Amino acid sequence: MYDSAITVSLLGDRAFTLRWGKSVSAAELAAIARAIDRWAIPWLQESIAAYGTITFYLRRHADITPEQASVSIMGRLGHIQLQKLPPPREVEIPVIYGDRHGPDLADSASRSGITEREFVRLHSERAYFVNAMGFAPGFPYLSGMNELLNQPRHATPRLKVREGSVGIAGNQTGVYPIDSPGGWQIIGRTEVSLFRPQDAEPFLLSQGDIVRFVSVPGKSTSETNSDDEDFKTFDNITNGSLSSDPAIQVLKPGLLTTVQDLGRVGWQAFGVSASGVMDELSMRKANLLVGNDENAAVLEMTMVGGSYSIEEDILVAICGADLSATVDEAGIPMNRPVFLRRGAKLNFGTAVSGCRAYLAVAGGIDVPFWLGSRSTDTRAQIGGTFGRALLKGDKLGALPASRTIRPLLAYLSGRAKESGKLWSSVHWSVADWDAENAYLSRSQPRRPRLITLRILAGAEWDKFAPESHKSLTGELYRMEVSSDRMGMRLRGEALTRTDVGELQSHGVTRGTIQVPPDGQPIILAAGCQPTGGYPKIANVVSVDLPLLAQAVPGDWLAFELVDGRTAHEALRAREGDLATLKAGIMAYSRMTT
Repeated sequence: MYDSAITVSLLGDRAFTLRWGKSVSAAELAAIARAIDRWAIPWLQESIAAYGTITFYLRRHADITPEQASVSIMGRLGHIQLQKLPPPREVEIPVIYGDRHGPDLADSASRSGITEREFVRLHSERAYFVNAMGFAPGFPYLSGMNELLNQPRHATPRLKVREGSVGIAGNQTGVYPIDSPGGWQIIGRTEVSLFRPQDAEPFLLSQGDIVRFVSVPGKSTSETNSDDEDFKTFDNITNGSLSSDPAIQVLKPGLLTTVQDLGRVGWQAFGVSASGVMDELSMRKANLLVGNDENAAVLEMTMVGGSYSIEEDILVAICGADLSATVDEAGIPMNRPVFLRRGAKLNFGTAVSGCRAYLAVAGGIDVPFWLGSRSTDTRAQIGGTFGRALLKGDKLGALPASRTIRPLLAYLSGRAKESGKLWSSVHWSVADWDAENAYLSRSQPRRPRLITLRILAGAEWDKFAPESHKSLTGELYRMEVSSDRMGMRLRGEALTRTDVGELQSHGVTRGTIQVPPDGQPIILAAGCQPTGGYPKIANVVSVDLPLLAQAVPGDWLAFELVDGRTAHEALRAREGDLATLKAGIMAYSRMTT
């Protein structure tokens, strides 16, 4: 297994991929990844095995480059002792092919030069192997398909593909376990749930399993009133209290307000998005201001912030975009600790600048952990407030404030009571600390901005025409309205590949710039899938992702190509600045009291 060439491709400045030069089974790759995970390497966050590849993700604070990390892994591969593999499980999945359940079946059959009936027969007669899990929680990448059925991805991905949809992309097939965007050709649909987050075993399939599709008849259009009645989907729309002692009640939820922390670690191999905040710099700064661990859960508010009733005395901080925060119509400062008395009404308006604001509460927002994180993943409907954005009437608790911040909380509480006001704050601010985010100042009017992002060449950089390299680094790209937490869709000069063959899916990460067949780039964001099959022309460096998070539709993006050393040094400098900021906040907090 190890005498063949293994190549390394970098995935930005926090991940890299090893690609085996000869055929290695999915089960063997999964075993290799598990063996490496057992080494408990300090810098390794997690790994994803896929088609002939394993992608490795570095921990946020690890002072190591992907180049250095890949050399370390390569040097250890020969020492791996693979465990004896159990026989693969076989799973049958019934599928209704064609009609409204498989809207692309007719076109797919036409491209293959066969009838729809023959297409279904060929698709359902094979045994498929689960080569990888990814794209969405429980999504299986299945190999073993008849080559006659190979299909191109859609030039422009659909914004929503229904749960249970069976699709084809290139020489692989798979099943969408949740509603999600996707570019695969949809040929049918199943009612079997591949992802059941409420169960002790959330995933139906795992890498190395064998899957067989069974064609079953579907109801005629006249037998049902809607496209959704044939299938029951997991839909968490519950609302209400997540705490017996709430600190905040939602009066108006805003455009998109979710509970987020720094993300869900260790589950990408099952297709679970890391999720987490879009702008980790603003979120971490807000947490530091109220004495929290940097990973404490916060509210992420997008464009329009909403209104909230304060149910108990709390200390908060607001960082990121300016959403014109007020308490009972009086403006309150950003980038400072702010005490709010019980009975106050905290209101946010429409963004004056930036896109996302972060509300941190001393102690952190108290919602249940799901797979090690409090972050909301609205596509998978897990985490946060019942796996969805906030709704009117939701009540959120707060964990106990840290010892270090309690004196400041008591001091500001006393000041508020003495003044008869519902809030009070300190005289100092961290607003000017981060020069790169200075464009988020209150004084700047709302207008399209030009934001420059540094990028590293991606795994398929050399598979794009030289003209496309010039376009990406020399032209401007506008952010589209269809952008979301999964990906930022851009519009500009189309990027063209010299190699137009379909790629097999393997690991991606936030900041990866993928290029679908229409040539319009998509920058993957915090809620992105763990794996993808579109070519990766570049990756936005980690330190610039907060800038991207604050861009709004209509803003213009420019890209500057840099090397890995520049990206690593910039990240190291930012982490050093954050450590200095933390010490400064602690000192000012003690001086204030």
